Amino acid sequence: MKESKRFHKVFNFSAILSIAILAAHVGAAQKRYDYARPLMGSVFNLSFYAPSDSLAQVASDSVFARINYLNGILSDYLDGSEVNRLSASAGQGQWVYVSDVLYNVLAQSQYFSAKTSGAFDCTMGPVVQLWRRATRRGYFPEKQQIKWARKAVGYRLVKIDHQQKRVQLKQKNMRLDFGAIGKGYAADQALEVLRHYHILSAFLDAGGDLAIGNAPPQQTGWRVEVSNDKQANTAPQTLILKNCGVATSGHTYRYLEHHGQRYSHIADPRTGVGLRTHVRTTVIASNGTAADALATAFSVLGVKKGQKMWQKMPQIGVWLIETNGQKNQHWKSPNFDLLFSGNIQ
Repeated sequence: MKESKRFHKVFNFSAILSIAILAAHVGAAQKRYDYARPLMGSVFNLSFYAPSDSLAQVASDSVFARINYLNGILSDYLDGSEVNRLSASAGQGQWVYVSDVLYNVLAQSQYFSAKTSGAFDCTMGPVVQLWRRATRRGYFPEKQQIKWARKAVGYRLVKIDHQQKRVQLKQKNMRLDFGAIGKGYAADQALEVLRHYHILSAFLDAGGDLAIGNAPPQQTGWRVEVSNDKQANTAPQTLILKNCGVATSGHTYRYLEHHGQRYSHIADPRTGVGLRTHVRTTVIASNGTAADALATAFSVLGVKKGQKMWQKMPQIGVWLIETNGQKNQHWKSPNFDLLFSGNIQ
């Protein structure tokens, strides 16, 4: 499957229009524009600097159109989405040709799964759905349900033919879920759309997953407040960032309580059970996609194992806060406080 020709026609027309608008405003002062729209189950807050109202409107419309298009491909909530159609082929021995978007997200997901030894895994769909229902209805999943869900999970059960961009899901009942990478990818795509309009100073908050472009005019970066955790008694920290991605993961608002124990909506791929420690993780990486995936991975790993994993990727910044009962663990990667410039390599 190829991306929609209609979308490209609309996007190309908008790009041509934007070039004409931009040419009419060469040398104009840059003004800040702010937009917000509910997409992918979150509010997407977009800010950027542009030379005119007309260009800003065209560019923002194109950004939100692109994100809505991505949602139609990647959302596991939409029955007719491409990812759900691919999941329906699981265990049937079929090779399925996929769109460029689905191929790119799946290939990056597999890369981060291998990089984190499976702490991030986009095949967690059966487990995610199990805990999603349990959290919504207020019951604890039975052991047999967890066992059944875990059997259909494993990033090594995904085969990708990179030459022909086709995919095979080897295990029956497998279900892909891009909830831990999709919004970061969408945020990166938003900045890519803006670059077509020659808009480089931009910031997108995709429900806590950030993609950050060049600094605003006459400033060193965008102000970002991270990791305020009242339970662990840690104060927020304000960073000045540019050209990077930031993601914060935790179960402050989404969790299941059972026999006095809180279980996070983030489940451990190794056990199929929601995390029992209160973990809040902030990751600063080269882009939103990486930050989104790695924030989940480091949440699963926790402080002790997270420190070891960071040794394999010391270019990223990590702030981990882990609370287990009355015991608090608090760890920042040695480079975290040095990332105020946001120049991630």
